[in-house]
Amino acid sequence: SNKHTQYNKMTAAARNPLAILSREDCKVQSLTVSDQHATLLLTSRTDEKAPDDGDEISATTDDQNTTTKTTQSLLKLTIVPFHKQLLGSNPVLSQEDIEKGQLAERNCLRHDPSASDKILSFLKQYTFQLSSDSGEEYSYYTASPEKGKSDPKDNEDMLSGIGKFDVELISPATPNQISRAMPSLGHVLIEETPKMYFECTKPYIQTVVDSGSLSWIKNLVEVKKEKERLLLNQDDFIINIDTKWRSHPPPLTTPREEWMNHPSTVDLYCLGICKQSGITCLRDLTSEHIPLLKGMMKEGLAAIKSIYGVDQDQIRVFIHYQPQFYHFHVHFTRLENEVGCSVERGHLVSDVIQNLLLEDYYKKRTITYKLKKGTA
Repeated sequence: SNKHTQYNKMTAAARNPLAILSREDCKVQSLTVSDQHATLLLTSRTDEKAPDDGDEISATTDDQNTTTKTTQSLLKLTIVPFHKQLLGSNPVLSQEDIEKGQLAERNCLRHDPSASDKILSFLKQYTFQLSSDSGEEYSYYTASPEKGKSDPKDNEDMLSGIGKFDVELISPATPNQISRAMPSLGHVLIEETPKMYFECTKPYIQTVVDSGSLSWIKNLVEVKKEKERLLLNQDDFIINIDTKWRSHPPPLTTPREEWMNHPSTVDLYCLGICKQSGITCLRDLTSEHIPLLKGMMKEGLAAIKSIYGVDQDQIRVFIHYQPQFYHFHVHFTRLENEVGCSVERGHLVSDVIQNLLLEDYYKKRTITYKLKKGTA
């Protein structure tokens, strides 16, 4: 309905990074900061008025239909040069706790309002231009320094010289998403037997699926969102530019003919997503899925060749176990790009196809994988 469409537009506008950063009670805590990226946790209170079948959406609030709740969001940005210290100045965990690798309480450090205000002040000097929106909690922006908004303590010319950087916003962020973004307390290797999978892992996966947190995928496979990232749309799968390919030229503004042999292809990272629901992970695959896997591999590699000019013998095609999200998908990366292809997580699709010729292979075997400490 028009009411619900208007409501969705209002909530989407409220998810803009600048709108969240400008909330009076917004606080910022530093999760992880490196030379390349920073992940920040934003916490604020929001008033939400849900649409009612008998009411029109309006900017005013009605006490009976308005709820106030605390919302947490994740702001992931490509690091701004010279500001690593600032962005990491309000850590959620102490360095000592991280080095010990113990399961310290989350948010064990006292929030530093002064540090939070300085980070907020810095980020509010930028404008955030939407570049892609999944239609759910994920959205992507280009941040640019805005003249006239810089803090007097900062050199405006220096800010302008820094240029733009990419931002990923997850809002609202679920506890599981926040847990994954927390500083690592170390990892352990898990030898997951079929019994462990069916008694522990599979019920957990089902709770994730039933929670509705994967609804954003429906928008992708139906090509309702992120159309600018779509490389191939087949009957049973799509191939998209993965958001981890951060050096990719902006899909919305860069003509596709300029993608061919672009210098950024050294970081190539694409994602094949199955349209069929019910296949959550590697364990669900059987011999009946071999045609799907062969099609994703063949057509995905051909699309990458035609769009980027990268030969198939330069691309690894693999599956994660455990995956980042429980809807079946396949990764395509350039050989020079080693993100996500560690031996305790990545399974080459060519090997998987051969293994599936053996009856119930992935239902019967023990699979070893790395798990972050503190993961639910």
